[in-house]
Parts: sequence; C-alpha cells; structure tokens
Amino acid sequence: MKKRGKNNVVFTYTGDGGTSQGDFYEAINFAGSYQANGVFYVQNNGFAISVPREHQTAATTLAQKAVAAGIPGIQVDGMDPFAVYTVSKQAREWTANGNGPVLIETVTYRYGAHTLSGDDPTRYRSQELNDEWQKKDPLIRFRNYLENKGLWSEEKEEEVMENARQEIKDAIAEADKVPKQKVTDFLNNMFEEQPQNIQEQIKFYEAKESK
Repeated sequence: MKKRGKNNVVFTYTGDGGTSQGDFYEAINFAGSYQANGVFYVQNNGFAISVPREHQTAATTLAQKAVAAGIPGIQVDGMDPFAVYTVSKQAREWTANGNGPVLIETVTYRYGAHTLSGDDPTRYRSQELNDEWQKKDPLIRFRNYLENKGLWSEEKEEEVMENARQEIKDAIAEADKVPKQKVTDFLNNMFEEQPQNIQEQIKFYEAKESK
C-alpha cells in the first residue's frame, strides 16, 4: 500500500506464543526497515496453549520486543475496551501519517480452553487465577459503564437479544432456501487454471456426484 501511495493501514494479530516464532521477528524487522503501514497486535493472554508467558521469553513485556526492530512498542490493558480503542486509533493515525509500524501488546486473558481437542486448562491454570481475571471481564466492565451513564438497562438488553435471536432465525431460514452446492462447485472456484491435483479431485467428485 505504501508503494501505491495509499495511507491504508494493515492490522495483523498474533498471540504471546507467536512472538517466540522466527517469522514474528522477521516481520517486525522487515516492516521497520521499510516503514511499512502496519500495526502488529500481540494478544497476550498469558499462555501459549499451556506454556506460561514467563517460560516463553525472558523479556519483561512483549511490547519491548519492538525495540529490536526500531519501532514503537505499546502495552495496554486488553480488558479495557476504551484503552484498546484509544491505542488502536493512535497507532493507526501514527502509521497512516508515514511514521512506520507500531507493535501493541494487549494484556488479556483466555477464560476457556485453547482448543476443543483435549486441552484442559485446569492442568496448567489455577481456579484462583481464573477467578481473579473474571473480575476484569471487559463485557461486565463495559456494561457497568453504560448502565452508570444511563445508556443501558435490563430492558434494553432483552430488546437487543430478542432482535438478535430473530435475525438469526431469519438468516437460517434464508440459508435453507439456497440449493445444496456440489463439492465440485468449490473446487472449480479455487484457481484460474486448475493444477493437476485439483483436476484429479474434480474428476473424483464428478464421478461420485453423477451416481
């Protein structure tokens, strides 16, 4: 985008574990060298699946990893919607104005499991830690703020939820009207010129669909 003369900004996202990968350093180094229009978001929830952050790196913060690339690094409370919005807006303006990329570390928490394939968070996190972070739940904090400002209520919430439920029902009903697609419909839209392996898959499914 910079070569095209545009001031658009690309936001990229990774987790705390991702900052231990080589391509993370390559990316921020490359972006810093070329003053790319990018904002690197690091969602630090304290665990790379089950590995605590302090076992991943000796760095005090993940934001300071930006120093090696010569770009600004900012740490923000990822459980505070207003703080995240403010920092994101400032980073976007900074980058769009030609000042180069920015790295933002949002300190947050993952309440549930990392995946649904056998990850049991109770094996590496205590209930006490979970309870402590529950007090910082951004949805609860934001709701309390809106209620204190007179901008939200139980009645308003029920109205919004009922509208959402109806929209979902309508969307499902509309989707059910769409004719069932063939597998080959998806494969035919993957490439302008189909490679050999895709051609073989298309022939395989065409034979199945013709039965």
